[in-house]
Amino acid sequence: MLHSVQSPTDRRVLADRLLELWELTGDAALHHLASGEPPRAGVEMSTEQHYLDWVSTSLMDCYKNTGAAQVFALLFEVNRASFLQAIQAKLRRSFHHVDAQDVLQEVFLNIYRYPHRFLADRADAFRGWGHRIARNTLLKFLKGQSRLAQFRELDEELVQPEDLRTRRPDRAASEAESSVVVNRAYLMYLQLYLLHFSKLSAKERRALTLVEVDGVSYRDAASDLGIRLENLKMVIFRGRRKIFRGMEQSLGSLALPDSPVDGEKPARARLVAPPGSAASASMRGRMTNFGTIAASSVTN
Repeated sequence: MLHSVQSPTDRRVLADRLLELWELTGDAALHHLASGEPPRAGVEMSTEQHYLDWVSTSLMDCYKNTGAAQVFALLFEVNRASFLQAIQAKLRRSFHHVDAQDVLQEVFLNIYRYPHRFLADRADAFRGWGHRIARNTLLKFLKGQSRLAQFRELDEELVQPEDLRTRRPDRAASEAESSVVVNRAYLMYLQLYLLHFSKLSAKERRALTLVEVDGVSYRDAASDLGIRLENLKMVIFRGRRKIFRGMEQSLGSLALPDSPVDGEKPARARLVAPPGSAASASMRGRMTNFGTIAASSVTN
């Protein structure tokens, strides 16, 4: 069971924790520090600050390599007070009302999320790296407060300021409508794909299913079909081309031909007809037929 570190200068308790984490992770640097020795040969650890710096740097390096939650927990306990003190000192020179505890939690969340960016090349590596993250995180909080700070003469109980951190209702409604249109278009293309997939030969359908659905390699698919690898590639190429050409023709048949002008050919592909028109009703009827045929091909 891990003991709580009441103070980062409590060498005995800290050494016990480091020894337990060494048994958990096998990190040699933690074992050396638990014994009061430098984490590796050739480095200096002559003062108490040097020792604490190497503890934090070694813990961060161990977490980077192992991802052990217990290692990160001790890293937080050892550095929480110093980080909080630095944040509070900077906030005292600011006119914004920011909770130092919120900033502290965000700082260690960033440390937790991006351990791969840490380089344990010297004793104070974690102290310097961590305090840079703290400074940048605090600046982010202060900029957010600056954007939200708006002076109003009206009574706040009557008119509440707009919450700029949320999406406007009109934008949310617009995005919802766009997603419906995209979903319908995607469904239409799937139905057309199934329709023209059902028109392929049995060999072409089997080849495309093996490669595109089951994720089978070309070599294994060729063996399954009993054909050469070069022939399989040609079967897949022709099958895809038939589907895409068939889809293009089906989409073209939904278009309204424009009146020829000066001998020009009619326009080929217009997928949108005026709402309520006979063409619009015809398009809906054709798409319904496509859906019925595609659904029956899946069932069969």
